[in-house]
Amino acid sequence: MIYLSLGSNLGDRFAYIEKAIEKIQAQVGEVKKLSPVYETPAWGYDGAAFLNACIGITSQKSPEEVLDILLSIERSLGRVRNQKEGYADRSIDLDILFFNELVFESSKLQLPHPRLALRQFILTPMQDIAGELLHPKLHKSINALKEACPDEAKLTLWKKNLSLP
Repeated sequence: MIYLSLGSNLGDRFAYIEKAIEKIQAQVGEVKKLSPVYETPAWGYDGAAFLNACIGITSQKSPEEVLDILLSIERSLGRVRNQKEGYADRSIDLDILFFNELVFESSKLQLPHPRLALRQFILTPMQDIAGELLHPKLHKSINALKEACPDEAKLTLWKKNLSLP
C-alpha cells in the first residue's frame, strides 16, 4: 500500500482535496483507504488553516513515477511552488508518506517521508487508516509515533467526509 497525504489552505480546500483524489485514482492507482478530513493550523509558518487527509492506494508505478504524477496534479490544481525557502499557502499539497515498506533516497524523494513523525496533521489521519503500520526506519507503529509526537497542534474533525471516486 502506498500512503499519501493531501492538504489545502487556499480557496475551496475540500474541493481541491476531492479533485486531487479523483486525479490520483485516474492517473496513479486505485484509492483503497480514505481518512477523515481534519482542519489544522499551518505548520512551520503563519498561514491560513489547512484541511488535511491521508489516503492509501495501490499502483504499479515506481516511486519516481508517482512523484512526477503528483507534482503534475498539483500544478493542474493551481499549485505554484515558490522559489524561496520555507513554507507557503497552497491550493494543494500532495506528499508520498510510505511506498509499501520501501526505504529509498534520491535527490528528488525520500521514503518514508522524512518528517512525518513530527506532524500531527499527518499522524492523526494516518492513524485512522493504518494505525498499526510499522515505520520501516523507525520501527514504530503510526499509533506509537502519534503518541510520541512533539507537535501539539489541535486538529478539528471536518464537517464533511471524503468518498471513494
